[in-house]
Amino acid sequence: MSFKRYCFVVPRYFEGLAGGAETLLGALATKLAERGHDIELLATCAKDNRTWLNEFPPGESALHGVRLKRFLVDDRSLDRWIPIQVAIHQGKNVSYEEQLTWMQESVNSSAMYRYIAEHGESFDAIFFGPYLFGTTFWGSQIHPHKSILVPCLHDEAYAYLDLIAAMFRNVRGCLFNAEPEMHLARSLYGEIPGGVVGLGFEPPTPEYVAGLEPYFSEPFPYLLYLGRKEMGKNAQVLIDYFCQAKGLGLLPDELRLVVLGGGSFSDLHRMEALERSDIIDLPHLSERDKQRVLRHALCLAQPSLNESFSIVLMEAWMVGTPVIVHGECPVTKHHVLESGGGLYFSSMSDLAGVVRYLISEHGARGEFAERGANYIQKHYTWEAVLSRFEEVVGQITPYR
Repeated sequence: MSFKRYCFVVPRYFEGLAGGAETLLGALATKLAERGHDIELLATCAKDNRTWLNEFPPGESALHGVRLKRFLVDDRSLDRWIPIQVAIHQGKNVSYEEQLTWMQESVNSSAMYRYIAEHGESFDAIFFGPYLFGTTFWGSQIHPHKSILVPCLHDEAYAYLDLIAAMFRNVRGCLFNAEPEMHLARSLYGEIPGGVVGLGFEPPTPEYVAGLEPYFSEPFPYLLYLGRKEMGKNAQVLIDYFCQAKGLGLLPDELRLVVLGGGSFSDLHRMEALERSDIIDLPHLSERDKQRVLRHALCLAQPSLNESFSIVLMEAWMVGTPVIVHGECPVTKHHVLESGGGLYFSSMSDLAGVVRYLISEHGARGEFAERGANYIQKHYTWEAVLSRFEEVVGQITPYR
């Protein structure tokens, strides 16, 4: 194997980061560094993905064996950005000039762009992600023949912008997280060079999983939502379906819904749900406590419609828990169908039906989880992922 010099560019990066796209790129960078590749990771000084304030000092440090270089976030005009952001989100027609303004007022770093301009040619490839940020758009256009997107693309209004299409068509290629994501990109932008790589995992030992004692002192059956409490993740739909099914007597009285993750029920406009005794709100927990909650759930419920991979599905299978996903999310449904590791729902009655099945068929929970674990072992060990990485990157021609 010939060792390469690679650069990874993300909007933010730090120990304990919960963001899926940044976690994915950071993990790839770390594993490639462990293999002997010369790796740099560029990020802004921001920590909070809402305020984008500079909270870390600029400069160089090291994280998990990777050289991390942070750059200050530029000042931005929310007065210019927000109206265009809202218009795009609502599916309104936005001119190319407005799209450029929207991206100019996104998360940007002039200092980072200067560094890429000065040092970009020294890298064999520069990887940018996720696709929606200024750091990805402007950064990838500095040396487009060196730029590879790890887009984490969703079927959403932003993906249909002319500006985004131009970015995809101008770079060297893409690394995708799942086949449905790759098919979406090619349906929108043409035959983009690249292929599916994904994220690797190191499954815990059976002894570790067996030692994950219940998190709650008194046992009770529960569905688990694990992720950010925000509308974009569709958590409010899961809450509504659960409450409606309970109200109609379609789910047993003792069943509860546990909602674990950052954010607030106020962000979901569902504060009244917290008045119920069968809904439990948990904040961020330690990694082990999170796994304890996950291990003893009846199932992980993943209602999101916009996923390019969905790390939480893999986390559930690794600790022996089946999953149920939204039937209208191509990526999570793909994982479930390919693995046999769970079921899917598209309505309140669907949700009630699949949950009742898991409750009544006592052996089904373990069978689904075992199939999911086998799916990870076949497709998403680090050995498998890094092998695909080397193959896909090797196939993408360096100049176009």
